[in-house]
Amino acid sequence: MAILAALQQILPGRAFGPGDAEYEAGSSVFAGVGSPEAVVRPASADEVAAAVRAAAAHGTPIAVRSGGHGSEPIDGGLVIDLAELNTVSLGDGRLVTVGGGARWGDVAAALEPAGLGVSSGDTRDVGVGGLTLGGGIGWLVRQQGLTIDALRSAELVTAAGEVLQLDAEHHPELFWAIRGGGGSFGVVTSFTFEAVPADGLAGGHLRFAQTDAPAVLRAWREAVRSDEALNSTLLVFPPFSPEVPAGPMVAVARRGSEAELRDALAPLLALDSLEETALGPVAYSELLEDAPPGKPPFRFVGGNGFAPELDDALLEACLGALEGPAPTMLLLRTLGGAFGRVPADATAIAFRDAETFVVVNAVLPKDAPEDEVVALRARHDAVLSRLSGVYGNFSEERGEHVIRAMYPSETLARLRRIKAEADPQHLFRHGHAIAPA
Repeated sequence: MAILAALQQILPGRAFGPGDAEYEAGSSVFAGVGSPEAVVRPASADEVAAAVRAAAAHGTPIAVRSGGHGSEPIDGGLVIDLAELNTVSLGDGRLVTVGGGARWGDVAAALEPAGLGVSSGDTRDVGVGGLTLGGGIGWLVRQQGLTIDALRSAELVTAAGEVLQLDAEHHPELFWAIRGGGGSFGVVTSFTFEAVPADGLAGGHLRFAQTDAPAVLRAWREAVRSDEALNSTLLVFPPFSPEVPAGPMVAVARRGSEAELRDALAPLLALDSLEETALGPVAYSELLEDAPPGKPPFRFVGGNGFAPELDDALLEACLGALEGPAPTMLLLRTLGGAFGRVPADATAIAFRDAETFVVVNAVLPKDAPEDEVVALRARHDAVLSRLSGVYGNFSEERGEHVIRAMYPSETLARLRRIKAEADPQHLFRHGHAIAPA
């Protein structure tokens, strides 16, 4: 616990160990509770820098907690909890500066009175930092692209404890790397985004009978292809619980009137299997849901990726996965539009030719036998083999094989070169960490 003692001397009242309430909060994430050596809760970028320098001096690896939603529990090392860096400030024009510890519900609430939004996470509790650094596929993806595509500048604390201002002209390589390369390059203490108009939205959801997934998938594809303004996610749920009905559910958001939304959804609204319709005007903040209280007690077996084309063969593979021996969840999310107009090498998320983001996961008990897991993985290969890459924010797997899947070889080589310059000690090696070249 030498790092804890050092931090308590350097940052009195900011460093915490087991038994402190701040330690318990900082070591707890959506997926469970970890046991780091220490938790530090800084109130400024300078205090973050002091904590990083102390960790470097002790050779202590660093993990950063922004919202805590997408992380796995952290054992050992230092957690830098950015909970106090949570301000949201709308400046001139449409630029909004957001602290690294803010959550997307805070951002949506602050921007809503101005009729603005930033394409963000699905729930209010998702941290701005983690989602942004991983890419950010949000509700305005066809109008604004990924969250990283809205990022105009950032304040970064490096592994050397320097506070840098990054943008397209200042430290451009680091600025490129943090847009999709994850948290491997330092601690981002604030982000400045360019918001887009997000007023006048219509949205809601449609639910269909469980037996009609083939027709729903085809009608959904027809609807989203015919209207680039339509943002949508198609979910097919297994029977989780009475609160989550089994069968296809389509969530939608579109800037415009409810009548225009209904016109765009005509192929879906015409299906006889439609059981529930909830459409109408919505505020952007209302599109964000409350996160469940904790990670479900299941093992998810499957994966995700970017579909260059949602063709008939891929749809058939998705339907085949749903008919497997284990309960299976399918997610299809619209891409295209502004997402596809960003050059592949402009950010570390390179799969810009994709039409759809696809996730398929079988739901197994935690203690499922390994032979069952292997058989399901083979079954899902019919879907996953038709996809490009992996989106790290939706991947629970860790390891070098996942990193290689997340980035094309040229992109990964560039990230490794930047990492070698920015963090040669590999202090930031939590999560989907990029190893230095």
